[in-house]
Amino acid sequence: MKKTIIISLLLTTTVLAACGGGTSTDRQTNVDPAVAPALPASEVVNAAPSTPMTDADVHRLLSQTTYGPTLRDMDALKGTTAEQWIDAQMQLPATYLTHGLDNANINQWNEYVNVWWRHSVYAEDQLRNRVAFALSQILVVSGKSSLSEKQYGLANYYDILMRNAFGNYRTLLEEVTLNPVMGEYLSMKGNRKPEPENNVRADENFARELLQLFTIGLDQLNPNGTVKRDADGVALPTYDQELIENYARVFTGWQFASADDFRWPRKKDYITPMKAFPEFHDTDEKTLLNGIKVPAGQSAEQDLKIALDSVFNHPNVGPFISQQLIQRLVTSNPSPEYVRDVAAVFDSNVNGERGSLGSTVKAILMHREARLGAELYPNTFGKVKEPLIRVTNLWRAFQPEHISSEFNYGWVHSELRQSPLNSPTVFNFYRPDYRQPGTLNMQDLKTPELQLIDESAIITLTNRLLASTLWSNNYMSDPNSKAIAININHEMDLEPNPEKLVNHLNRIMLGGNMTPGLRAATLNLIENTNRASNKVVDAIFLIASSPEAAIQR
Repeated sequence: MKKTIIISLLLTTTVLAACGGGTSTDRQTNVDPAVAPALPASEVVNAAPSTPMTDADVHRLLSQTTYGPTLRDMDALKGTTAEQWIDAQMQLPATYLTHGLDNANINQWNEYVNVWWRHSVYAEDQLRNRVAFALSQILVVSGKSSLSEKQYGLANYYDILMRNAFGNYRTLLEEVTLNPVMGEYLSMKGNRKPEPENNVRADENFARELLQLFTIGLDQLNPNGTVKRDADGVALPTYDQELIENYARVFTGWQFASADDFRWPRKKDYITPMKAFPEFHDTDEKTLLNGIKVPAGQSAEQDLKIALDSVFNHPNVGPFISQQLIQRLVTSNPSPEYVRDVAAVFDSNVNGERGSLGSTVKAILMHREARLGAELYPNTFGKVKEPLIRVTNLWRAFQPEHISSEFNYGWVHSELRQSPLNSPTVFNFYRPDYRQPGTLNMQDLKTPELQLIDESAIITLTNRLLASTLWSNNYMSDPNSKAIAININHEMDLEPNPEKLVNHLNRIMLGGNMTPGLRAATLNLIENTNRASNKVVDAIFLIASSPEAAIQR
């Protein structure tokens, strides 16, 4: 990301905004079955040197692999290697949303989102959580649909992403395909074979999104993620309408596992994988990607296996999925070489396995571009932080002593335009290829997160950061408060020495990258504020709402 341009852009909107006005994490204690395979750094193509990390290195790694650096992790990781942290994170058991739900409020939207926030702030398996969040923006389901009151089902769907975050993408695809929440969201559940005499056609919704969004995309790709084109420069498509129709016929005959009637089920189980009803499945021959044939007369289960194998083994999947995971974790504009190296690991890791997400994620994080990108590509490396990440960064840096289970998160989507599994469409909150109109677009730089951010969004996000710092300070002395109050005990110890305080805030919030201008403004604010605690929270708010804190680099 071109730092000067983005800082200038966000500074403008920040000014407009100013004018406008340790607890239990309910962790599963048994070892998770989907731990990452051993992938030594030496097997990662173009891996960064495995050297002890500086403060800046640690902050960058934690920004990419967690919901935000903490002082504890910053201190613990300095002098260690990135590989040690990644390996340790991949061996931690998963913190599942369904394990944290309060049974008394199991169908309340607030409870589901509340658990997600508590885990994002406190859970130890931060890398798994970040990868699951990234996957939730690729394999999209949303509470914006008829699923808005199916909170346990949504939480269970998210747990599928958690469980398979370091597993195999083919396994994940099948679990997602047969999940009743996905079945309802993209109308595969209840999809029945064509009946031309009754004007019934197989529903194409899931088939289309499986190809376009979940696996191969619209255009044929080179191994480095660039688009293949014909002699006239026109992109070569991956599929056509006839192919969609054939896949749609594959995905017929599935319904709730508890369904007593295929067309009008009264018993609705949003947890158990869907089951096949043979009489509603299309058993005719079908032609899939690359001319793969589905023989006539097969069961719904047999057809589904052939179809998922056909898309999973398409050469587009490696670069298509790898590039999006790189964007969500590391940088919006990875070099073609970066995508190529990671996609090669997706295609076949050191053990010869295709689709290993554990190996793919490690390749993403150990690649020299992830570890040294700011130095190698100073004009294009990095990404704008998503609004949710801006808030979790703040709360993890100054971890509240507790987050009440009764805290009201009703503001999340309206203020941040994001909340877990609640995107407005199947295309996520923003598109991975979005380009901000103007200078960034003219430089052909992708800026996905900026699709969420305009003057209004900056105002509401800034107000939320204000509420989480200055306003929350008023509740610190009330142990019965349901508000979230950041913990500034350590910062209060540093308050008598403004230089030390600013140095500390620079380290934990910006990884030591504070500009001279922001440093001078922060010191001036501290010196001109009377109350000691206000000096601290004012300084934190100024930094948290600054353009510098809006960029991950």
